Amino acid sequence: MNTGKINYVAVGLFVTAAFVGLMASIAMLSGRTGSTDAYYSVYRNVTGVKFGTQVLYEGYPIGQVEQVTPVAKGGAMMFRVDYEVTEGWKIPDNSIARIGASGLLSAITINIDAGDSPIAHKPGTLVKGVEASDLFSVMSDMAGEVSNIAENDIRPLLATINATADAFAKTVSTVGELVDDDGKRIVKTLSQIADDLNQRMPRIAENLDASTAHFATLTKDLNDTRDNLDKLLVASEGMVSENRTEVRKSIEDLKHVTDSLARHIDSVNQNVEGTARNMYEFSREIRQNPGLLLTGTTPQDKTKK
Repeated sequence: MNTGKINYVAVGLFVTAAFVGLMASIAMLSGRTGSTDAYYSVYRNVTGVKFGTQVLYEGYPIGQVEQVTPVAKGGAMMFRVDYEVTEGWKIPDNSIARIGASGLLSAITINIDAGDSPIAHKPGTLVKGVEASDLFSVMSDMAGEVSNIAENDIRPLLATINATADAFAKTVSTVGELVDDDGKRIVKTLSQIADDLNQRMPRIAENLDASTAHFATLTKDLNDTRDNLDKLLVASEGMVSENRTEVRKSIEDLKHVTDSLARHIDSVNQNVEGTARNMYEFSREIRQNPGLLLTGTTPQDKTKK
């Protein structure tokens, strides 16, 4: 074999090896290096998801998206995303396939958040999907809300504040004019009161001094009275102590008299009651015949003959 043919063969082998290496690299990068299992998820929004989008399981690449198919459901448009993952990979049946990106400039991926269920999805079944939050859409909506608030709420509020400030300034100006006139009268009155107080102050001071002296004298008299009362109490206590026997005897005599009165109170009451009846009869006879006081006899009945 001549040198030219050898060169052609070498070049062909090199190109073939490079092509095989390229295909192997693409297969490894796409996560499809062998048999796969098919799953699918349904989303309302699939922005950035297309054929070849990487499928991750807790951040680990296990497959790629194969097809995105629009599906009409209940008057709304949904999107079915079919993807292939490594054969035999166990996906718990409460896992969530979430569309998102790991960074602001990162590519969109479908990341499967593993659930804690011991039961795994069967190949070909639905994995619950959650759409990605569009940061720019959210910011745009927020900007719209802020603009709406500024236009409909803040602007009228500022106008109201300005009107209130103007009204307040006018009120302050009016009050200032009123105070300017009344203030002079108030200052003049205060000045007169101050002059009157200056004139009365010496007499007030003298009265205070006199009251202080009287109070001191009263305090001294009260102290003397307290001393006299203390002496009287001491003398009374001594008197009671010295005459304790006589006091006790007097109390016993008083008790004896009280007992005697208690024993004879019934007879005394009867005598008093009898005396009261006699006095009543006597007074009744006198009222009927006052002549008894002089003659002492009952007059004859004039009706008898």
